[in-house]
Amino acid sequence: MSISISYSTAYAANTVAEYLSDWSAYFGDLNHREGSVKEGSNTGGFNPGPFDGTQYGVSSTVSNAAVVANGDLHYTLFNPPSHTLWGSIDSLDLGTVLTGGAAGGSYALAEQEVSFANLGLSSLQAEGRDGQVHKIIYGLMSGDSSALASAIDSLLKDIDPSLSINSTFDQLAAAGVAHVDSAAVAASDVALVGVQDVPQDFALAA
Repeated sequence: MSISISYSTAYAANTVAEYLSDWSAYFGDLNHREGSVKEGSNTGGFNPGPFDGTQYGVSSTVSNAAVVANGDLHYTLFNPPSHTLWGSIDSLDLGTVLTGGAAGGSYALAEQEVSFANLGLSSLQAEGRDGQVHKIIYGLMSGDSSALASAIDSLLKDIDPSLSINSTFDQLAAAGVAHVDSAAVAASDVALVGVQDVPQDFALAA
């Protein structure tokens, strides 16, 4: 299946590139580096966890920005190659206020802004930190959406060479690739659970 994008009407006139840049700036850099990992603060978590799951969710430490990755995700911890996230990403939800996780169940966003589905992105454990999955997630955790932007740009061009991350969400909707997320308006009904339970020594390295 081809990439499918849902978006809030607030971003209809924004390009994908503009949105990702703005979201990344708002999320900031978790400083999630070896020696700087703070359990309960800049680690994120898996569902069901502790180091594997169908979801990985993480919140900013400087704002309420958050992201949820859905797929088949694995973290090596100290197994070689150490501190590597690998597996597959089916979809990425970006927005604010992370809910759920661990004892709270599935991760969700109280205010989902944009969702990229049918991504079909994957990397092998042997690829280590050079794998696409690691680069995308670690990049987002570091306030850098360039790896994700590059992947989305390629997926859009596969559908139509005239489409790119420089297309607005409304333009992508007109091309049948995106649609307005009506559920985003009702997202405030989701109960806020708070900061997720934290896996031990979750130190994704650059």
